[in-house]
Amino acid sequence: MGFYSCKSNNSPAAIASTVDTVKFLPINDFILSDIKDVKNIPYFIYKIRTVNKKKDSTTFPTADFEKFAAPFLQYDINKQPLKGQFKETTFHDNTTKSNTFIYTPINADIAVRNITVLLDEATDKPKNIFIQINKQLNDTTVIERLQWKPRKSFRITKISQAKNFNEEESNYVSWNDVIN
Repeated sequence: MGFYSCKSNNSPAAIASTVDTVKFLPINDFILSDIKDVKNIPYFIYKIRTVNKKKDSTTFPTADFEKFAAPFLQYDINKQPLKGQFKETTFHDNTTKSNTFIYTPINADIAVRNITVLLDEATDKPKNIFIQINKQLNDTTVIERLQWKPRKSFRITKISQAKNFNEEESNYVSWNDVIN
C-alpha cells in the first residue's frame, strides 16, 4: 500500500501546472528606473575613464547613457537562461546599515560569479549593486566588476590578464553623485 502513496504524478498536465516561485530582488528594475530617470531629467553627466592609472574625463551625452549601462542589464537572474542558476544568501550588516543579498551561481561554469545588493535598512531601497563577471577569451582572463549606485552613478572596471599582459580599464559615469 505504501508503494501507491509514494507515486508522483509526472504527467504533462501536472508538470505544466507547476509554478516557478523563485524570485530574487528585481535588480534590472532598479537599474531601468535610473536609466528612465536620466533620460527624462537633464542631468549633467560626466565620465571618468582610467586606463592603467591614466585618467581622462569628459562630459557624457544622455543619448549614450543607456547603451553604456547595458552590461548591467544583460545578467537578469530572474529570467532565462540565468533563472534557477543562482542561490541567495542574506544577512544584515550593522556597519553599512544594510540588508545584504548575495547571489552566487550553483554552476561554476556561469560567467557571473556573484551579484551583491545592499538595501538601506530604513527604506529597503538599494544603496549599491555589485556584479562580478569572469570570462576566458582565448588565452586572456577578463574580470569585469560592475557597481551601480542608484540615483547617482555607475562604474565598470575591466581587468584583462594574460601571460606578460595586464590591463585595467575603469569607466565611472556620474549623473547625480558628488564623489567618485
